[in-house]
Amino acid sequence: MERQVYVIIFLLICLCNNAHAQDYGANEANSKFYQNSNSLGGKEDYDYMSLYNHPDKSGVPLGGIGVGNVNFTPSGAFNRIGINNIHMPIKHSDGSFFSVWIDDNKDKKVFKLVQKDRIMGSKMDGVEVVKYKGLFPFAELDFEDKELPIDIKIKAHSSLVPHNLKDSSLPVVWFTVELNSKKDCDVSVALSWEDFIGCYRDCDKVEGMDGQIIGEKRKVFNGEKWGMPQKIETFAQYFSNNGLVGVKQYVDKDIVPLRWTYQNYNNNVIIAAENKNNQIISVFNSYSVKNEIKEWKDFIKNGVFIQEKNNVILTPYNSPSKASAVAVKVSLKANQKETINFTLSWFAPEVKIDTVTTSKDRYWKYNTDYSKYYHNYFKSIDDVLVYSMKNKDRLEKSSKEWQEPVLNSTLPDWYKFKLINSGYVIYTNITLNKRGDMMVNEGAMGGLAGTMDQRISSHPFYQKFFTELDRSEMNIFADAMDPEGYILHFIGHYYGGMGTIGGKVPTEKGHMLDNSSGWIIQLVKDFEQTGDIDYLKQHLWRVEKIMKYLSSCMPENCNIPVGATTYDDFVHPPVYSYYAGIWLATLKAYRQIGIALKRNDIVKYAEKQFDISQKEIIEKLWNGKFFSYGCEPDGSKSLDNILFTGQLAGQFLSRYCGWGDIYPWYMVQSSLEMQFKESLSKTPDFYANKVWDLNLGHGIDKKGSQCWPFYLESYTALAGMQAGYFDDAMDILRHIQLVHLRHGYTWTQNLWNPGEVTYMTAPVTWFSTDVLAGAGINVLDKELRLAPIVKGNNKTIYPLFYPKFWGQIEIDPVKKSIVLRITKVFDKENEIEFTHIRSEHSGMSTLDYNIIDIPVFKIHENYILDLSENYDKIVRNEFKENKLEYKYLF
Repeated sequence: MERQVYVIIFLLICLCNNAHAQDYGANEANSKFYQNSNSLGGKEDYDYMSLYNHPDKSGVPLGGIGVGNVNFTPSGAFNRIGINNIHMPIKHSDGSFFSVWIDDNKDKKVFKLVQKDRIMGSKMDGVEVVKYKGLFPFAELDFEDKELPIDIKIKAHSSLVPHNLKDSSLPVVWFTVELNSKKDCDVSVALSWEDFIGCYRDCDKVEGMDGQIIGEKRKVFNGEKWGMPQKIETFAQYFSNNGLVGVKQYVDKDIVPLRWTYQNYNNNVIIAAENKNNQIISVFNSYSVKNEIKEWKDFIKNGVFIQEKNNVILTPYNSPSKASAVAVKVSLKANQKETINFTLSWFAPEVKIDTVTTSKDRYWKYNTDYSKYYHNYFKSIDDVLVYSMKNKDRLEKSSKEWQEPVLNSTLPDWYKFKLINSGYVIYTNITLNKRGDMMVNEGAMGGLAGTMDQRISSHPFYQKFFTELDRSEMNIFADAMDPEGYILHFIGHYYGGMGTIGGKVPTEKGHMLDNSSGWIIQLVKDFEQTGDIDYLKQHLWRVEKIMKYLSSCMPENCNIPVGATTYDDFVHPPVYSYYAGIWLATLKAYRQIGIALKRNDIVKYAEKQFDISQKEIIEKLWNGKFFSYGCEPDGSKSLDNILFTGQLAGQFLSRYCGWGDIYPWYMVQSSLEMQFKESLSKTPDFYANKVWDLNLGHGIDKKGSQCWPFYLESYTALAGMQAGYFDDAMDILRHIQLVHLRHGYTWTQNLWNPGEVTYMTAPVTWFSTDVLAGAGINVLDKELRLAPIVKGNNKTIYPLFYPKFWGQIEIDPVKKSIVLRITKVFDKENEIEFTHIRSEHSGMSTLDYNIIDIPVFKIHENYILDLSENYDKIVRNEFKENKLEYKYLF
């Protein structure tokens, strides 16, 4: 009892010592979301490729990078409409939906193509069953009802083409409706779209909005507290262009907000259908959503709208939003198939601020580019549609290319579903302006963006597939480095402004140790995966300055930097097990820089400091079973009874990057087993508190901020996979997904507790492809790391994705064959070649590696590297028995 009281008092002292920390909204965010009685536990047996009448709080986001998006949900409804605002999307729309009219010569029926239990505020009948296959950015919906004499499938997609920002930032969604008639009938399919023009957020006044926005001023910039202006008057007109017919919603002048932000001030929206000879297209320019049955009388009677080709007022000023619709009617014979194509697009004019006459409170004066990336190529919504129509088939095919290696792998469906869909953040959280400056919105932080500490885990998806974007944000962080020598926490704000090279960020200050370490680790990893030594050289002076700063954070007689970190929701002692490991990984990265640039002084310093710091960390934090939560700089007051899921963060990152283990191997495995046996096994879905008191037998995190599942995934589950606990690791990953999936949160995953927030770190899963394959590359050293996890005798296929090429590992344990197949090459001018394989096996220390010399293997598409003669040296796992236990009925 005395020990428990001491721990509480000690943590309160830590809290007081940290009370002076910069106010950026963490306390508010850490208290927003709470678990309820049904947050954890429940159904597990899902058909991931055909979800049945699934909850629709989110769906696959459709749109583009930096242009906005809309969720097409498993019920068939459109939710989370973020075409104007990705940070605070409109959660539901009654006026946006598909419907179908059917006349089989006996009855006329009309259905809204939404699962009937999910329909709100409509007298139109829904359908009994919707089956949903959602693989971002594609969605397929099958609609079933005993009253339907036809089979109906809607396929929706938008464009996401790796390493092609032009084609991935198009504000366009395509819908293909596939009909298969069971009898002779006339069928009409309609797409209705609510008027969202002018539905953005704005502040009440701008006085005092010039300058920095951290601290007290952040409250003024908190877009979550801003309201929407009164609805502006909008118009609608018949649209016909390039084989498309539909309705254009528009305003007759550009929208000018009081405060310029990175929202989309769209002045044009188009819904249209592709004009085919055997199909009749009709449009409804404007109707009242509340009176849809009455206003759709012509469609309900005959399957067509009365044609309107004149301009009309769509929504009057300060009135509820109306909607527009376009319908396509066809005649079908029994067993006949027909396809109808629709499109949705939106467009905002380029923002041009007169900096002479416009008050500085209304924009961020150090980067006035609030325009969109598509403004580099398109002047109007018509230009966008003409381009996307002309390139539709190519864009769809190219957008599937990165999914196909995953779908063709031998991994389970739940994993394929999780991996592919975790990339949705690239649509829902990224801000991208015309210049190409990029920042990632953190989520639920009032609009703050960049968030370097979370970026350590969130970046793999866009680093692999959009390296240009990754470097844009990395370079802005570098350019904005604090004069003291540390990397900032944020580089911008969705409602404030964004940094740019040579400019300033509106979020200066904000010291966290892992911001600086994380930036160095990502820099070196990117360099090693691309071989771009100039990228490394340009930032060397910054790295050296950062290392001096981090060293200055070491207290007297302590060789471990002390300070704030990403875990800002719960107090910790000065010497912290999380950052202690990150510090060792940072020294490993610094050593790699020295080797690459032939700087022996750096290599010697990094190796010497690593040895000193590692020894001290073990002496002060290792308690014989795991690494203590933390202690004082002199090693006193060690919290040996506090088990923490972030203790192996540095271990995971260092091994992932190919820099070796940072701790003795038995310590790594013991630390994992304690987490598995104690905190994880004693929590439904293994969704454990980060901070677990062994004396109390339960977690002690704040109720509003408990698991932090994305860090649990990387720093515990994937670290466990590296350490040989394959089944346990996969089970944790599966259950993290289940927690979100059961409630319909797959495409809006929260950090703090299950809830509707598109938090930036969902793509952490993209570390796992490399961990499964035991893979990595060092282009300059001509090294390919390869040690795939293989269980049983079944053939195993893993995809590999790196910035400049993709590959596939094929392993046949029966034949003892292992083959690397190169499937895609992006940089054909700077040839990559490998001269040796390094195998660091799951379940074994990296000290037990194998080096295999091979004839020079050059990376070209369709080239094959057969490594079968070295099978036993490459495939050599030591699996550990399962440690996770189901102590609760899930």
